[in-house]
Amino acid sequence: METALLGLLSERPMYPYEIEKNVWEHDMRYWTEISLSSIYKVLEKLEKKLLVDVNLTVTDTNKVKKIYSITDKGTKKLKERIVEIMSELEISIYQIDLALANLNLLTREEVNEVLGKYLKSIDERITCYKELEKYLLEHECEVGNLALSRRRQFLIKAERDWVLSFLDEYNAEAGEEGNE
Repeated sequence: METALLGLLSERPMYPYEIEKNVWEHDMRYWTEISLSSIYKVLEKLEKKLLVDVNLTVTDTNKVKKIYSITDKGTKKLKERIVEIMSELEISIYQIDLALANLNLLTREEVNEVLGKYLKSIDERITCYKELEKYLLEHECEVGNLALSRRRQFLIKAERDWVLSFLDEYNAEAGEEGNE
């Protein structure tokens, strides 16, 4: 989360509510673990590490607002982290792996039903990311944002191909068991 917040602050100084809006606008809930409550906690940690500065301003209604900006040290740390992240494959944890490890608890019909639902959710996500890609192209957004949309599409399509392959194999096994 620190990297994500530093990345947002590298665009421009912001107060926490603006950061939250950017998280929502960048669709970051799908690829980070940032929540509104975590924004405040992480900003506090970043401030203690001297990776962000805080400037206090007073609004027209006499409320004090904290505006956060990335420091030179924060920019250096962000760049180091980006290089680290992009240099090595990260193995992600997927909830479906937990289900697959316990597949024996479901009947064949249940497996086919739930994986049918899983395929439907995959198709919905692919559609969303195609729409996002179209929007990004129309608005000439940065190449990194476009890459986020396209990468997700490739990964989700690969997941879809895997599910179809698994179902073919799984159901073929049932046919073989019936012939014995």
